Order: sequence, then structure tokens, then C-alpha cells
Amino acid sequence: MNTLRSATLAALLLLAPAIAPERARADDAPDLCVNRPGIGTPPCTLHAGQVMVEVGALGWDHSATPGARDDTVTLADTVARIGLGQSTEVQLEIGGWSQQRSRTGSAITKARGLGDATIGLRHSFGGEDDAKLAVQAFVSLPVGSAPGGAGDWGAGLLVPIALPLPSGFSLAFTPEIDAAVNGSGHGRHVAWGGVAGLSHSLGKALSLGAEVSAYRDEDPDGASTDARVDVVTAWRAGRSLQIDLEFDLGMSQGAPDHALMIGFARQF
Repeated sequence: MNTLRSATLAALLLLAPAIAPERARADDAPDLCVNRPGIGTPPCTLHAGQVMVEVGALGWDHSATPGARDDTVTLADTVARIGLGQSTEVQLEIGGWSQQRSRTGSAITKARGLGDATIGLRHSFGGEDDAKLAVQAFVSLPVGSAPGGAGDWGAGLLVPIALPLPSGFSLAFTPEIDAAVNGSGHGRHVAWGGVAGLSHSLGKALSLGAEVSAYRDEDPDGASTDARVDVVTAWRAGRSLQIDLEFDLGMSQGAPDHALMIGFARQF
């Protein structure tokens, strides 16, 4: 409960200065370069000296089979992004606090803990404001604990691509390859996949989108495929504030049956 109160207070402190005074100016504000919402990654980067904090305020994954049910709730998954220079930014993610509850028959097990930390570097090609292609590398550090912590370090490479379409639509792709941590918590294996998404801006304040994603995890303890379809929406609540919502529908055994994420991003 103390963790939940702390996460709520942190969210209020970030949101409060932005909502009321800036809402009227949202339509005239420049575009925000925000990773959220969705599974894909944009190719844009922050300008030199800009700072953005993105918070997954609440995430919920649910899976059920006959006689069994798994639910994981994650709070305050946070990413800080800093523009370093021409088309380059650094990212630091601190995994949120997670609680997993599993029921098999009448037996119930619970696990809770903070997630791992991730350091990333993104470089875009074409400038911060009009980038169509970027390369992003990251390394995860095993500072968390189950269910959010993997137990060992991992790494990965993404290539975000964005293609503008007529009538306000945009098509995006994010292929990815990772050195993912084994399910045993020791050593690494190859995981790969990608995301394709279509989005549409409804003026400056609101955008809608949908994605299809699939990731193959070649874990030696048991390979799996996480395939999903998601629907996302983002509301520009001020010049420097975005509030977003994401709903995922699992399409394979390796994915949750459904997932819900609510969060926000604030630029400083």
C-alpha cells in the first residue's frame, strides 16, 4: 500500500503543474516525441537539453485457462529520456513495482518486486523533428526481483521506421533482436520479432492507432511466441503533457489473454 501511495503522489506532482494552465495551449503546441503508448518505438529523438519523463501508471496482464488464472499488476514503470545533441538521446528506465497472483485449482501463489533497470541510446536519421529511421540499442541491468526482474543482464537492438501517409495517417515498423535472459535467470538466448502499426491524428490533441506485433523467444527452457493486437489512444492535455491508454489482445499462447496500460508523459 505504501508503494501505491508513493506512485500516486509522484504522478500527481508530475501532472499538476501542466494540466490546468497548459490545456488551452495544446492545439498550438509543437509535436511531442513520446514513446508511449503502444509496443512499437518512434524514430524521433528529443532536442538537445530536453528532458521527458514517461510513466506507465498502471499495467494489468491477465491470462486464464481451465482451472488456472494469472494476473500481474505493474505500477510506476518509469522512463527518463534526455536529448544529448543532434538527433541523439539517452534513456534510463526503472522497472515498476509488480505483483503477480497465480491460481491453479485451489492453490494460490504470489510474487512481488521491482523490475530491472534499462539504459538505452537512440540515434535518428533526418533530424529530431522529421526522422523516418532510427537505431536504438539498450542494455538491461538485473537490479530487480521476480516477477519484474529477469535475474541477469540482457541487451537488444531496435530499428524504428515511420512512413507518413496521406490524410493524416502514419505507418510505423519496429524490428527488434535481443539477447534475452534465460527463464532460469542465468545466461542469454536469441529473441526476435517486430511491430507494425497504423496511426491517425485527430487534430493536435488526440491520436488513435492500432498495432500488430509478434516476438519469438528461443528460451532453452521452452520457446514461445508473444503475438498481440493492440489499440491505443493518446490525448495531448497540454503543451508538455500527454495522457494515454492501451489495450492488448493476445493472439498466441505466449501472450496474455489481454492487457491494459494507462500512463502519461511530461516534457520539461
